[in-house]
Amino acid sequence: MDRLSVKEIRKEGLKFLNFEKGIAYTFIMLLRKPYVAIQIYLFKNRRFLNNPIQYLLFSVAGYSLFINYHKGFRAFFSESSTQNKQMINSLEEQLNVTFYEEFVKAQNFYLSSMNMVYLFSIPAIALITYWFFKPKYNYAENLAIHCYMYGTANWISLIIVLLTLFLNISGSFMPVLVLLIYLVIVYLIKRVYRVKWLAALGTQLLLLLIFIIIGQLYLYGLLVYFIWAK
Repeated sequence: MDRLSVKEIRKEGLKFLNFEKGIAYTFIMLLRKPYVAIQIYLFKNRRFLNNPIQYLLFSVAGYSLFINYHKGFRAFFSESSTQNKQMINSLEEQLNVTFYEEFVKAQNFYLSSMNMVYLFSIPAIALITYWFFKPKYNYAENLAIHCYMYGTANWISLIIVLLTLFLNISGSFMPVLVLLIYLVIVYLIKRVYRVKWLAALGTQLLLLLIFIIIGQLYLYGLLVYFIWAK
């Protein structure tokens, strides 16, 4: 056996930190060279990047875990809950039914199961870019691309959440974070699909709309279930 060297220790350390073909390596490659990374993964070496579904779901799980402890999110959630309560109280009076408690249950379950929203949304979103950029990538390739794009945006969000976790931040933090995610995905769409900035902005606006619609359908589906199960 060869003697231990600094190079070998460094290599083992990178393996432990997942910098060798793992999540961290994938994250860095997709930020620095998104087009090259995607091309190598799709057409040359499927082991070049971390598994796309794993990459996405781990990012959502990590983000969902820590965002609930963030002061900015909690302030935003509190403000939204107050507005929702007023709206629902008005609906309860009009319909002569009570369902605010069920709405809170549905909302809490929704926030704790964001993985499901992504699993429902990514196939629909991939279909849109498949139609828009059909000669470039097939449907399955679009699925993988979106897992990587949204996973990267979520990892960036998680890093920001961790860096600001103990700061006294207002609820305005969340809209800023959402805008950042939007811009990251616009950047990735432009680089991966090689389109102009305006096309990338428009495409992401449509994808965001689809994501919001599916998320709302999921939320209100949960509400109907909790009301029915009452």
